[in-house]
Amino acid sequence: MEHIFPAMKQKTQAQNKQAIISFLHTANWLQGKIADLLAPYKLSLQQLKILAIVYDQPSHTATVNTIRERMLDPMSNVSRLLNKLMEKQYIEKVRSSEDQRVVHIHILPAGIEIMAQGRKSMDEGLNVLCHLDADELAQLEHLMEKIRK
Repeated sequence: MEHIFPAMKQKTQAQNKQAIISFLHTANWLQGKIADLLAPYKLSLQQLKILAIVYDQPSHTATVNTIRERMLDPMSNVSRLLNKLMEKQYIEKVRSSEDQRVVHIHILPAGIEIMAQGRKSMDEGLNVLCHLDADELAQLEHLMEKIRK
């Protein structure tokens, strides 16, 4: 069947390639927009995500492994990001007294404040989908989930 419809297959491949390019272009554009929103706070999206993960845990404390598991980007260098947040005095590391291999990360008041500011800025600035209605948003979410499967 492949030899019967080669033009159709080529067209589908070209559309697939164009859709991927468009998807990547949109993802890069959105990442740039997020970086611009967080720039005044000298935070990256990954740093904000770490602060949010820790803040959302009971007593605002999480282990390094919990943070790694919940990061959006599986390739993120959590240790480096944690060190940068420590330098900024947004978090502190506390080694477990029960198991020296376990490190607990605790968010400090300055970290809570900067996280709240970063979240607010993102909530106010990321209105890029506001022109889509509820059905379109549901369809977009469905298509993105379908792509990831």
